[in-house]
Amino acid sequence: MAWKGLKILKIHIKFYGVFRTAARTSEIDFNVSGLTPTVRSLISQLVAGNEYADLKRLLLETASEDPRPNALIMVSGREINSLDGLETSLSENDELGLLPVAHGG
Repeated sequence: MAWKGLKILKIHIKFYGVFRTAARTSEIDFNVSGLTPTVRSLISQLVAGNEYADLKRLLLETASEDPRPNALIMVSGREINSLDGLETSLSENDELGLLPVAHGG
């Protein structure tokens, strides 16, 4: 669907591990909007409200608001770093997977 260049796409999001706990669900269908919806814009829109405040705290790196240090992000089965990173364009009915990255020492 488009309106004056604005696209609204339905993206299926799957949450794994602690992200599933924080989101209080294992998967959702989410409508992302923008001129060219990307992984970055989807994540920004997803965590913008209070509904996913717990997810935002776990997912985003505090200083940069970058999710990559804390998550392996997949778009329709492909890791975003093998695509265009956070600028990976999304298409209708893509599936976004958010998998937590284990940090240790």
